[in-house]
Amino acid sequence: MNRLQCMRGLALTALVAVLGCAAGTAAAFTVPYSTPPGITLVDISTSMIISVPQFLWRRLGDANGNPLYTYDADSSGKSSCYGQCAQEFPPFVAGAGADASGDFSIILRDDHVRQWAYQGKPLYRYSGKDPVGEPVANDAIAGNAADPAWHDPASHIYAPKPGWRRAAYAPEKSTPMPPAVELDGLAIASGFGFVDASSHRTIYAAPLSQQLPGEWQPVAASALSLPVGDFAIITRKQDGTPQWTYKGDALYTYAGDYASGEVTGIFSGVKGVQVALAYRNFMPEGIDVRHFVGRAPLMTANGHTLYYVARFFPLYGGRETRVGYGITYNDAKSQGTEACVADCTRTWKPLLAGPRDQPRGFWEIVPRPDGARQWVFQGSPVYTFIGDKNPGDITGNNRHVIVYGGAQGQIVYLDTGGDPRDAQPLMGKNISMRLAAGPPPPPNTSSKETPVYNAGAGFYWHTLGGLFY
Repeated sequence: MNRLQCMRGLALTALVAVLGCAAGTAAAFTVPYSTPPGITLVDISTSMIISVPQFLWRRLGDANGNPLYTYDADSSGKSSCYGQCAQEFPPFVAGAGADASGDFSIILRDDHVRQWAYQGKPLYRYSGKDPVGEPVANDAIAGNAADPAWHDPASHIYAPKPGWRRAAYAPEKSTPMPPAVELDGLAIASGFGFVDASSHRTIYAAPLSQQLPGEWQPVAASALSLPVGDFAIITRKQDGTPQWTYKGDALYTYAGDYASGEVTGIFSGVKGVQVALAYRNFMPEGIDVRHFVGRAPLMTANGHTLYYVARFFPLYGGRETRVGYGITYNDAKSQGTEACVADCTRTWKPLLAGPRDQPRGFWEIVPRPDGARQWVFQGSPVYTFIGDKNPGDITGNNRHVIVYGGAQGQIVYLDTGGDPRDAQPLMGKNISMRLAAGPPPPPNTSSKETPVYNAGAGFYWHTLGGLFY
């Protein structure tokens, strides 16, 4: 099963004794971006009550992350939605400077409008209110198997009308691969790369002339295998066995990868080895993924650790397990930049976008109250912490604000958590129970008592490395 997963949770991968080693150096072959500028990617997850959201599938979004749709009545490369239909579902227009790339093409409609298409299917927005699009699961149920409708982009959960479906990002459908190879989301490598279909270990590419140490295992081709797409077969000089290649590079797995999604091979110190990516994800200038001694992978901006803020909620498994904490895209978006304004920005510095920067892939841009433009990763506005002094510092991780609310939704107690060695992080004076805990509880029709928020709520800050799984 092709999972293409990029889950949110605190990652505790194998530690590598490499200080400040960045992932994402250029591969020997050209790797296209996963989306053109102005088109974003959004993970669809189940909203679990007291456990980590479970990844279901991935959709396309406009520059603001709003859902894009396809129409079942359309044929490949041709729109049939005009008149009243186009008023309800406006075509997703390609700007004058937009260029087709990869699975994304631009079609010319009968009304002379340039419209984006993905894998031949024209893309549309919806003029009404989009469905919520995040199923809510009982934690006693295995979220990925509970309801087939959760995996169907045309179900009522996602589609505003019959015949329409949310546009799923599915590069595996258009990428020819050998049967023993799958395509997966490899967030630490910042792209969509190939993995072994049975073990789900990451596949790496190295020059044909390079001989790798014993912990690197060649991706073997069977005697009956035939070349497919950009995959070819060579006979190894060392032992005469057939080995797969991709775009002219020999393919290997690495024994140091112990779980799916790990890419520790690129931090092994062996030069010339890269993750075999089919598509690379856009990263804003100055942003990269690094390994530090004693640290899980961290996303950094010019060496400074990046953070996101999330509402508190009860959670099984703790915050420090491999997938111990996570929030859904919609929950992250509902907080926006309101979680950190005014005094808060004296300790948490928003990661700002330039005037010409455009949203792309997992990165969006949102306006701040002061008019600045802030980068957003997978729905979460991104910050650095003023207490981090050196590369690899994570003194902002798990900082928190706990609030207790009264019957009318007012704050009756607020506690800012901090390290006694440092000044407490400022959160500003804009905190409210609605912001901290979400919308108030629904009225209780069987009782005259006024519904109240849970007694405790608040925010926790996490490193952006926690969004890798």
